[in-house]
Amino acid sequence: MDQDQLALFHAVAEAGSVTAGAQRLHLSQPAASKRLAELERSVGLSLFDRLSKRGVRLTAAGKVLFAYSKRLTELHTQAERSLRSLVGLESGRLLIGASSTIGTYLLPGVVAAFRTGWPGIEVDLRIGNSDAILALLRDARIDLAFTEDNRCTPGDDLTAERLSVDELVVFCRPQHALLRRAPLAPAELVRYPFILREPGSGTRTVFEGALAAHGLPLVPDLVLGSNEAIKQAVAGCDHLAAMSRMALTVELAAGRLVELPTTGLAMRRDLLLLRQAGRQDGPTVTAFLAQLRKSLGR
Repeated sequence: MDQDQLALFHAVAEAGSVTAGAQRLHLSQPAASKRLAELERSVGLSLFDRLSKRGVRLTAAGKVLFAYSKRLTELHTQAERSLRSLVGLESGRLLIGASSTIGTYLLPGVVAAFRTGWPGIEVDLRIGNSDAILALLRDARIDLAFTEDNRCTPGDDLTAERLSVDELVVFCRPQHALLRRAPLAPAELVRYPFILREPGSGTRTVFEGALAAHGLPLVPDLVLGSNEAIKQAVAGCDHLAAMSRMALTVELAAGRLVELPTTGLAMRRDLLLLRQAGRQDGPTVTAFLAQLRKSLGR
């Protein structure tokens, strides 16, 4: 039983005659009769009673097969409709993973603009540290990943594209006594208590790498799992922290937190788009990336 035979069977059953069914599929009557005979031979049962003046009538076996052919025809129609909807971006779902800084301070505005243009597309934005997001991408549980550092390995079969550049700054509360002694060298910085993100965080990796370039390890006095928690903690104590300038825009402008000037620390990092190598972008991914680049002025 092949698809062409089943399509003809369904058309003949609905039309009530071989001739009418054949016309629906643009077949000659002899070709249709031959195809139906081949179908009946393959299933080993008669599917139609041939009526001399009234066309054909389904046998018991024909009625069973017609019920299934009807469901298959409906599924085929639904599949075509769904695919046309995707091409037109009328519906669909986009799964995005992002590290904390990008997911909290960059992507929400992009997602909102995208949803304004394509309200039928559901966007699921998952935020975690860089290691967690990369694991989701490796397992193909998200379509796109955004991180602040590239931890891809040759075996990952992933591609990385630089979207922009970010800068980390050391900051403290406005009343901190160290501000009178700024700028501070790295060796002096590490003598003071720091609050850092958890291991696996891109922000922590970049900051520790900048200190390691001077041979300076840093053991944090406190570890917190989000940028917002760190900002709240620093505002209420004399601890220091390092974070993306992008994540501090509101607090620095309002004076609730202040940058502590430093010397000799290279804390710039790439903002990256990661995806699976060789995976073809669908219309939804293509439209989202166009909105992202427009928002970034690219």
